[in-house]
Amino acid sequence: MSQRRVVFTFDSSSLGSLKQVQERGEFASMGTAVRESVQLSEVLQDQVADGFSEVVLRNPKTKQEKTLVIPSLQKLAKASQQQAELKP
Repeated sequence: MSQRRVVFTFDSSSLGSLKQVQERGEFASMGTAVRESVQLSEVLQDQVADGFSEVVLRNPKTKQEKTLVIPSLQKLAKASQQQAELKP
């Protein structure tokens, strides 16, 4: 697998968010946190492409459910749905 070095510039708020993701996820580095986040985004986008548009979290102890609202996925799902409606 070839590797390519990528450099990101973060404002202080975004850098703080990335550090928080790294700490909460117990990732070894910010780079690992970014890679994992990209992989998660890819998996969610694949699910949208298969027609799924909601992410539901369930607390197994209380059976309580919450539906996550992910704006970029909603936008992608809407565009996918519109394209499907245009096909004969």
